[in-house]
Amino acid sequence: MTVVEAAPPKPHPLSVHVPEKHVPLRTPEFYADIVARLRLWKPLPVGTILDTLHQVLESPTPPPDRELVHVHWELRSWHERLSTIATADQRFPPPADVLRLVNAGRAIGDEPIGDGTQALGPVRRLASTLSDLLDEIARTQGLRVEDDEDQGQA
Repeated sequence: MTVVEAAPPKPHPLSVHVPEKHVPLRTPEFYADIVARLRLWKPLPVGTILDTLHQVLESPTPPPDRELVHVHWELRSWHERLSTIATADQRFPPPADVLRLVNAGRAIGDEPIGDGTQALGPVRRLASTLSDLLDEIARTQGLRVEDDEDQGQA
């Protein structure tokens, strides 16, 4: 067998570390960086989260098997965003209940979900944990969660 010289493999884009550029406070570059980050920011879709939680936990017809992988992915990503909100401020550490929900959601989300009816159990457990975490964050962090009834009265 002969060894063929080839170009070195391209590094994966996520494995390439790009150090952050230090920008001094209160400079035009600093404020331009803040504005650029704000333009990329997307608000948490609380209404969509509640609809999905309702579909998974309370609906008499759960999501079809072919949609469970997507629903599981959505629940995991929302749990990660809510976990970041819950643990972001190091000056005020989250209560033990919130940390338990953060860790439990990560553990449940990392489990393989399988396929078919076996997938529904882990998805429902993750949805239940996400629902509890959303309630805790709404209570402790002041996250505004509007019900459909509140919107109709306003």
